[in-house]
Amino acid sequence: MTHFLSLAGFATGLTLTLAPALSAQDDTNAEAEAIARTYMDHYSAVDWDAMEAMLAADMVFSDTTAQGESYGPDGIQEDGRDAMMATLREFGERYHPIELGFEWDDVFASNSRVVFIGHVNALYPTQSEGQVFRWRSRQVSVITVRDGQVVAHQDFANYAAPEQGLIAAD
Repeated sequence: MTHFLSLAGFATGLTLTLAPALSAQDDTNAEAEAIARTYMDHYSAVDWDAMEAMLAADMVFSDTTAQGESYGPDGIQEDGRDAMMATLREFGERYHPIELGFEWDDVFASNSRVVFIGHVNALYPTQSEGQVFRWRSRQVSVITVRDGQVVAHQDFANYAAPEQGLIAAD
């Protein structure tokens, strides 16, 4: 019985000791989530300037699932805000996305990393009046926030099996 009381006392003391640290981590995660949600809203709306304002100069962007002739076997890796923004702006100039249209089924924050799980619903203009091209795929994005800025952005999309085709414009 003495052993049980000692363990109970230890657990109570540990809980009281960890409570302030856990509370601080909850606050940090809540702040990171708020920043990451705003950032991802800008990404979804193809608002490159608003995104850029939220990025640390030495941030890292990667999409190791990206496929294409201009990517290596490890997809996209951009070191630094300027490199990432150049890639996004080139993408915008080449394809003229109307929106990336993210829909998140689940979002959680842990250790200043905010994980978004859902779909990209990108819309692109076409030459056919009343129609747009839709590219939809499962996607996970992980955004790391430190000192109020995005320091890492990782995308993982199912490029191998997207839903795509013409749909009526809204």
